[in-house]
Amino acid sequence: MRSRVLAGALLAIMLVLGAAACGDDDDDAGTTNGAADGASGTSDDGAADDGASDDGSAVAGEGVTITIDNFDFGEPVTVAAGQTVTVQNDDGPPHTWTAVDESFDSEAIASGASYEHTFDAPGSYDFFCKFHPSMTGSITVTG
Repeated sequence: MRSRVLAGALLAIMLVLGAAACGDDDDDAGTTNGAADGASGTSDDGAADDGASDDGSAVAGEGVTITIDNFDFGEPVTVAAGQTVTVQNDDGPPHTWTAVDESFDSEAIASGASYEHTFDAPGSYDFFCKFHPSMTGSITVTG
């Protein structure tokens, strides 16, 4: 009898720890960066240039990086048509970057890996992770 109680308690602890490891924690949400790796620099006034305009949208000709961190895609992104978006997985497990309308699908992006997609058509694109459907986001492509 005592071993059954102990086994039940251990199972409950393992389930709680497992759920916490796969949970969604907004305290350390993912980040969205205005420049792809190697695309940042400095402006004429010496200030760092992150590839984003003052309103947070991407600067024409620059790439945008969406960083997956802590099961989160970060804030919505706005880019111009013709720009490339890089999705960087800084999480432990693999994720996908999949359009709800099926216009793009990264398949599995391993931890530490990235995926690039160039948006040619203006519009609003909602996306999610196939492995973790609660992970969602959106990108607006301007003409």
